[in-house]
Amino acid sequence: MHRLLAATALLVPYPCLGQSAPAPASVPVECAQFLGSWSGEWSKGVYGTQWIHVTAVSEQCLANVAYSAWSAVPPATRPIPIDGGVMVFPCNAATGGTCRLEIKGTELLATYTDPSGFMNSGVFRKDR
Repeated sequence: MHRLLAATALLVPYPCLGQSAPAPASVPVECAQFLGSWSGEWSKGVYGTQWIHVTAVSEQCLANVAYSAWSAVPPATRPIPIDGGVMVFPCNAATGGTCRLEIKGTELLATYTDPSGFMNSGVFRKDR
């Protein structure tokens, strides 16, 4: 549990930009599909419902992402690049963890790994 909670602190270092309107038509579909709030649960740990918020996506596939462990309200965001329909980024400085987000059908699949070998996965569905 501590690994995931530590990851939340790293995901929210930038000022909140708020929920945005749908992505313009000029944003590639593989990037625009991330836009919105997603809720779900991790496979390991008793965390309950968690939220991943993608509040904006640019034409260059740079997404504003926030992770919220205890609230459906989007916290501050951080810019994350989307490459080939996947976001991979450091998400826990304390353990050197990495997060990966990918959409399969209507689900956002999240994975977390760290150098100690700890792995976790979650399935998130779009709320709005």
